[in-house]
Parts: sequence; structure tokens; C-alpha cells
Amino acid sequence: MQYFDSLPKVVYRDKNGNLSLRTNLLARASFIPETLKNPMLYYQYDIQEGDTPEIVAHKYYNDMYRYWIVLFANEMMDPNWNWPLSTRDFNRYMESKYPEQQTHGTVHHYEKILTQYDANTDTTTINKVTISENEYNSIIEGTNTFELPTGPTSIKTEKRIVSVYDYELELNESKRSINLLNSSYVDEMELQLKMLMAA
Repeated sequence: MQYFDSLPKVVYRDKNGNLSLRTNLLARASFIPETLKNPMLYYQYDIQEGDTPEIVAHKYYNDMYRYWIVLFANEMMDPNWNWPLSTRDFNRYMESKYPEQQTHGTVHHYEKILTQYDANTDTTTINKVTISENEYNSIIEGTNTFELPTGPTSIKTEKRIVSVYDYELELNESKRSINLLNSSYVDEMELQLKMLMAA
């Protein structure tokens, strides 16, 4: 099913008084937020180099026109900005946004990275905090271990200079992990969208 075919029609009167039937592009539907967290309905997919919503839809739903399901499942309103750029497009974007700047050598911000390991639960938590240059310079890297009632916990302190290039690249890469609706529910999804748009 093509997404725009499901949208309702409205009667439009032009400036000469002529009537015509138009597609209502303002009609909207969305997933119930709680369903987006249901592991029975979705599985994770890492967008590969060259993937587009249409390619992913063809790979997993055998229908490129189900690209809108890929976008809906990830609440992507604008695939031009919500979808990760390819390497070529990313480089073009960087050249356009920073035409006169050496992005690899220019500092975007400083980070303090705290890695906490809890031996009792065997879990690792990483927390990154943006800090000032002065704070960055005063940080002493190292690992400290604390004996808590639940068992030993270690906290490793690190610092990092994040360049403009690294910042933009990490922002782009953070978009790669998406949710795909289980293919077993796709037909029902299309049916429900048609019903909602017809109401």
C-alpha cells in the first residue's frame, strides 16, 4: 500500500470557484507510544551504508512502498534529517556547514566520562557530561573502587576532547539503530491506518 493513497480526500475550491478533490496532506496518525516499547512487536535494526527507508522496507517487508511503516515505527517525520546520512552525503553536509573550518582540529566541547561497574549485578553504566575547558584541565583520570553493602563498585573517570567532526559524526551515527515492526503485524497495521484515515 502506498501511504498517500490512504489519506482522506477533501473538496477544494480554487479562486475561480471551481471544485476539485484533493488529498488531505494534513491528516495524521501515529503509534500509541506504549506500543513502541513492546519487544514483542519490534526488533532492532542497524541502518547500513546505502540503506534508505525504501530499501529497508523492501528487505524486511518485501515491499518498498511500506517505507512509511519504517518511518512511523521510529516517529520519523522528516527522513532527510532523521535518517543517518551516507558517508558521501555526510562529507558534503560537513563541507557545506563548515566551509572554512578545520573540523577535525576544532574543539566542539569537553567531556567527563564516568564508567561505573557494579560487581553484584555485573552491570556497567556509562555517563557522559559536557564540561568546561577549566574543569577538563583539572580532572585526574583513574579508577576508584568502593565497598558498598551490595558489593564492590568501581568508577572509572576519563576526559575527552570532542572535535566538531566527532560531534557531528556521533550525532549522525546515533540515528542508525531503529525499530522495525514485526512483519507479522504489517498487514494489520495497513488495515488500521486505512480505517483511521477513512473515519
